[in-house]
Amino acid sequence: MKTNSKLNNIQVLRAFAALSVVVFHTGFVFPHLKIFGSYGVDVFFVISGYIMARILDDRLQPTLGPGAHVGDFFLRRRILRIVPPYWFFTLLLFAASLRMPALMGSTRASYVELFKSLLFIPFAKYGDVIQPLLFIGWSLNYEMFFYLALAIGILFHKRWAFRIPSVTFGAVLVLLTLLACLPFRDSNVLAAFYSRDLSLEFLLGILGYYASRAVTGAAGRRLRVPALLLCLLSLLLIVAIQAVLPPISLPRSLLLGVPSFLLVTSASVLSQEGWDTRFTSLVLVGDASYILYLIHPYCEYSIDRILGPRHAWLRRDTATGAFVGVTLSVLLALVFHLYGERPLVKFLNRNFGGKRKSTEFATPAAP
Repeated sequence: MKTNSKLNNIQVLRAFAALSVVVFHTGFVFPHLKIFGSYGVDVFFVISGYIMARILDDRLQPTLGPGAHVGDFFLRRRILRIVPPYWFFTLLLFAASLRMPALMGSTRASYVELFKSLLFIPFAKYGDVIQPLLFIGWSLNYEMFFYLALAIGILFHKRWAFRIPSVTFGAVLVLLTLLACLPFRDSNVLAAFYSRDLSLEFLLGILGYYASRAVTGAAGRRLRVPALLLCLLSLLLIVAIQAVLPPISLPRSLLLGVPSFLLVTSASVLSQEGWDTRFTSLVLVGDASYILYLIHPYCEYSIDRILGPRHAWLRRDTATGAFVGVTLSVLLALVFHLYGERPLVKFLNRNFGGKRKSTEFATPAAP
């Protein structure tokens, strides 16, 4: 398995996770089911841990030249990948809150909150709700913390002459941060945020990478059918936990993180053993999943608050309104991705991202 090869199955899971969150935020409740879809964040976190472990795996790195290592460019590339679109849409929302505050709900045109949002500093938006201006960005605060922990892990990794994988140092730092924040979670906003067990799902993703990497050769080929069954069952389980089953009193990292771990790990095994999906349209939605995640609140809430009062069928919690909101979100995300995000990422990586060629948006094989 080469690090510069694209795993289509993982991209499809990104599409599944993003679409789940988009549907969840419509507020629409399917008949005979409970509202569901927030588990998409858990799947995203596990995928993130998996991908970062794969990127930093020394055994899979291409030759970058004397003394060069992919870790040299890791944090820089993560910033170039995550920050520009997030800043753009955050600033767009801030401008809208200045001009149209009545449509913004709990979002205020606060320069202090804008500053904290742009720098990924968690703050209490109202009550005990810890969100940035662009509320969906709360998960990015965890992502950036995880990347920072891995960047520090890379420094330790070099210091110890590569004896211990950098992701191991990063994982330990994430765990230690969580434990250090627990005693202060009731009195400090930062401690309350980083003491949540959601950050453990990144570690599950790292574990999933090494578990799938251990499956090789004839054993891997024999496990393709069981892996396919596990993938399907874990997908159904994670949906059923929110949509069908009664409330279960377990930490989120166990309740939703473990099924996400099984889902991502089994999908990875299928990819590396030759059963990688060829559904290019789903892979493309997976490629655009970050933009879809960022823009869907704009689409759904704009339709709901501007057109919904005049046309009840466009309220986002109705079947028709939810369909229109989800469809518009996906179409706009694909446009932004193809003509904005993709060329921007290539330009930034080529000029500022170091020596390693980016293949994140490589075109998958046709069916």
